[in-house]
Amino acid sequence: MAGILEEAQALMDELNDDNEGVASADGGTRADSLVIDGFSIDDDEDAGIVDIALEDSPKAAEDDGGGKSTTVLDDPLSAALQEPSTSGISTSASGTPTTTSPPPEQETTPRRSSTLTLHPLQDELSGSNAAATPSFNDVRAQARGFASSVATFATKAATNIAQQAAAAQAAATQQANGFSTNMAPIPGGVVQSPGVGMVPGTTTPPTGGASPPTPPQVPHLDNEQKQALIHQHLGDLLPGERVIMFLTNLLHVSDSTGNDYSTRGGGMWCCCMTYYRVVLFCTTKPHEAAQEVLAPPSWAKSCWPSSSLERPNLLQMPLSSIDRVEKSIYQASSPSAAGGASGASTSMTTLMGLMMYGKDNGRQLRFTTPSYADTLRVHESIQTYAFPGRRNLGYLFAFESKRNDVMASIQVDPQTGAKQITLPPLPKRFDGPKEYARQFGSMSPCPWTIYTQLNGQYQLCMSYPNVLVGPSSLHESNPDTLRLLRQTAAFRSEQRLPSLTWSNGKDGASLWRASQPKVGLQGNRSGADELYLKHIMEAAMLKRGDGQQTQPKFSKQVLSMLTGSTDPKDYMVTDGCLLKIMDMRPRASAMANRTGGYGYENTAHYPGTTLQFCNIGNIHAVRDAYQKMSNICLSQTTSDVTFGSAIEDSRWLSMVRLILAAGWEAAFWVEVHRLPVLLHCSHGWDRTSQVAAIAQLLLDPYYRTLEGFSTLVEKDFMSFGHPFHTRCAHGEGRGADQSSSGSDEGQISQIFMQFLDCVYQLVAQYPESFEFNTKYVLVLSEHVYSSRFGNMLCDTERERELVAGIRQRTHSVWDYLAARSDVRYAQYSPTGIMLMPLPTLMRNVHLWVDRHCMYGPKPTLRESPDRASAVTSEGVLPRDQQGLLRCASDLMNELSISSSGMEDDGTAKDNQEPAVEA
Repeated sequence: MAGILEEAQALMDELNDDNEGVASADGGTRADSLVIDGFSIDDDEDAGIVDIALEDSPKAAEDDGGGKSTTVLDDPLSAALQEPSTSGISTSASGTPTTTSPPPEQETTPRRSSTLTLHPLQDELSGSNAAATPSFNDVRAQARGFASSVATFATKAATNIAQQAAAAQAAATQQANGFSTNMAPIPGGVVQSPGVGMVPGTTTPPTGGASPPTPPQVPHLDNEQKQALIHQHLGDLLPGERVIMFLTNLLHVSDSTGNDYSTRGGGMWCCCMTYYRVVLFCTTKPHEAAQEVLAPPSWAKSCWPSSSLERPNLLQMPLSSIDRVEKSIYQASSPSAAGGASGASTSMTTLMGLMMYGKDNGRQLRFTTPSYADTLRVHESIQTYAFPGRRNLGYLFAFESKRNDVMASIQVDPQTGAKQITLPPLPKRFDGPKEYARQFGSMSPCPWTIYTQLNGQYQLCMSYPNVLVGPSSLHESNPDTLRLLRQTAAFRSEQRLPSLTWSNGKDGASLWRASQPKVGLQGNRSGADELYLKHIMEAAMLKRGDGQQTQPKFSKQVLSMLTGSTDPKDYMVTDGCLLKIMDMRPRASAMANRTGGYGYENTAHYPGTTLQFCNIGNIHAVRDAYQKMSNICLSQTTSDVTFGSAIEDSRWLSMVRLILAAGWEAAFWVEVHRLPVLLHCSHGWDRTSQVAAIAQLLLDPYYRTLEGFSTLVEKDFMSFGHPFHTRCAHGEGRGADQSSSGSDEGQISQIFMQFLDCVYQLVAQYPESFEFNTKYVLVLSEHVYSSRFGNMLCDTERERELVAGIRQRTHSVWDYLAARSDVRYAQYSPTGIMLMPLPTLMRNVHLWVDRHCMYGPKPTLRESPDRASAVTSEGVLPRDQQGLLRCASDLMNELSISSSGMEDDGTAKDNQEPAVEA
């Protein structure tokens, strides 16, 4: 084995030496682009051919004979023609259900690591063909792929052998000396072994000639019984969802509340793991296991926490929303065979507990199985399916749910052999030309122009949309204009030049967004950047007609009431101001960025502008505040008296207020003073997206509709480059076990969740102004991390459109929400501009309890008065621990309990049995 590894490594090193010094088109070192291996796109650099190939998923990998499967890296074109095999459920000799052929762990080494810069269909449209004779680079690429495959196979084989040997030894001896990380409570009837102090992972032989301990009796279930249990408690599975593991007779089940549900109410707890989620459910229905504690006769029923005293019969967590998994290995006592029925004689048994932490508020799920080996297999499966790594995003459930439709749509060109996915993509919610035409209306002459070629192939800025808007005095067909725009982009971080995101359609009042300028410590200047902003100011000024700034709409008294300031001079336009620049950062942070070659605009070099800092914290401050707030909400020891002050001390609500205030001020300058406003932070894709979207919610009633809100999010977050993958770590975990997944923990931050919190505050305070209700925002927040839909995968529009094919290969969360009637507000009344008094907005900001306290141990929300009518015919009552309907968990729709006859994506539902493999 070592010889194979050495030879493979030597071959790869030799081939890599030939590629040293190869630079990308932009002059930098070539970096691996995001590759969807499950639905791979292979780029032939020399022939210019882009082939689309759907490789088999890791579930279909071949078994190497050691209980683990290994992906054989073969030609993806031939792999696409094979029927996808699936792993099934088998039963071990002891009667314990196990999993056969689990997929390989972590990342699969790609065949090629070239940067993809072409559209997958470009070869088909241009009619280019591969050279008949392979070039030297083709042979070299194939050799590199072969060497990489050999190294990967050998490494996985060695790892599998070592893991299987360790698992077999632990299961055979059942005497592993215990250790614990964040030790889970010991299940009922189990006694922790005292005084064990050995190194974790070591074993000791049985002492005193005692026989091996007898594991608890596990009922033997055939596949029909398993299907019946799954269908009874989970309902119809989602499209593409298959069961990969099923375990019974769990010894311990608990969640963030700390309650051990396995000891309450009877019934058997089971664990069902699918491609999408981990589900723990009890075979006893809630109304059968309920231990109702009646309120005293003199008490109001709405004040009695009856639902908080009941036991939930189903707990679930999407695999993609798992942040990390921790193991607790400990010794427990169990009756030995010699003890007979009296149980007088006991022996020590080694058990393993798993604790899963969620990315949303740090929620927890814990369980323990009767078999050490079964728990180890569950842990390995979670590591594989929940953390496939950035280069294997095709293994996420969003792609798996539509896999059959994509496979069926593949057509092969009989002449070239090229493969083509013919499945029509879902329509864009944000269609650049259409949306900007709606904004501009009948404004004539229009001061702005739409650029369709400037970034049409993302050649100017890879993190921007392919449609941009600039001043009409600069036409993209003019070579001098193109030179100016490129120089402007070069002076901004990540090439993100100022671009319009919203116009009022009447005059020059508009919102623009960009990134920080490259000023540096030396105070660098860019004549192109200064001239570009001058064109924006002139276009806005001329459209107002008089060539001068307009007078304020309101008197100082009215402005004082709106702003809450006794002297509203800070909200008055200064002489000569034609453009308002709002920097989202604190001034100190902006000044510190100058040491890295960046900084902020010097208004002396930009005549007619004023600069304002908004003091919004960066991604690290957001992550710290979110973790503090979540810990307070999930803690059992948090003082109820000081709960409010503890939440305020976390600074989460302070950040929400700062974002809302910045959005309000941007809308104020646009509406009241009719000015163009330029927003930016550091890179212009986190805080800038938040504030720009909030300002447009206040300015444009269209964005407060279901259709408009989806357009707003796609425009200002997805198309303008908010890095969802980097911030949410889709397919990546944290901790030592996930160290090889390639995630950068320092870049994880709850930016989009914070934006949804701001939207919730607006909807909660002014519900009649929105077509959707707070439940809409709540359900959307659940799918930020679930990877059930593809909208929030990848980092840029380019990756979604050219690399991953999101609209072809995944379902849309917007279609799912639009098909639900319970997220609409019945009393919706379309209104105009929402510029409420700023003190009113700020002083009514409160904790989003039904989101952040959803999994908390204490009843934070009052009892729902109509909860009794919500019980379904099966006796299932979805709810959180506070007693309200657990709408955010989406159980009513995910488990298809209702008889609407529709699937979650709005299509007709097929009457299919749960997909449990034999």
